[in-house]
Amino acid sequence: MKLFPIYMILLFIIAACNEPVKNEPMVVATNSWTAAFAKTAGAKNIVVLAPFEMVHPAEYELRAADIPLIVHAKVIIFAGYETMVKRFESGMDLKKEVLVKIDTDYSMATIEKSVMEIAQRLGTEKIALQNLDSIRHLLAVGRAQFDKTGLNSTPVLVNFFHQSIVREMGFEVAAIFGPGSLEAADIARLAKLSYGMIVDNFHNPLGKPLLNIKSDVGYRQLLNFPGSHQTTDLQDVIHFNILQLNLSLEEQRQ
Repeated sequence: MKLFPIYMILLFIIAACNEPVKNEPMVVATNSWTAAFAKTAGAKNIVVLAPFEMVHPAEYELRAADIPLIVHAKVIIFAGYETMVKRFESGMDLKKEVLVKIDTDYSMATIEKSVMEIAQRLGTEKIALQNLDSIRHLLAVGRAQFDKTGLNSTPVLVNFFHQSIVREMGFEVAAIFGPGSLEAADIARLAKLSYGMIVDNFHNPLGKPLLNIKSDVGYRQLLNFPGSHQTTDLQDVIHFNILQLNLSLEEQRQ
């Protein structure tokens, strides 16, 4: 008797994850980050278009199999930076009330605003408020840790896409770099500043050239999109990023 090919089992698992749940409004999210906002808002039946394992999901191109999911979605959650957005806005004849554009960063103000926009569309405000309380507590505990140790008094250079979580944790921002690649003039300018840590973007790191100027500073890569390092939702990413910011220079080098 031949063993059932393992790849076929995996295909069935993937298909099951994307199979709409009966009696639940289908929510299509462009990537793991917008899906995490939808989950926090209380959505149950979420189909994610860009695979979780993509390092930079914003670059995902729509496939033929995605089109029926999009057409039949009750709500489509997107952020505006995705490559696929042009397809949503032209050529697919989608109703405007189906599209929900949200902001995505890790400031509490943005999280609350975006989550409640989705929840109001789905009628899940109660669960959304409960989840927001959990996130607010997580951020407050993290901030209290940094305030106690004084680590956040150290000036940092931070990637444009991570200034929100750094500011939430009370860090002094010496300068922001990105979102474009660093030019020689940028590196020379930033090298003159006083800072103890470089906070970069895991999904598109830009700050490593700065280590050639100052090798004795900390270097961290933070997440935005859940999926890497066993993260699946907003809380996971916040927890991971707080741990990364807490690493000592010695721990980082291990």
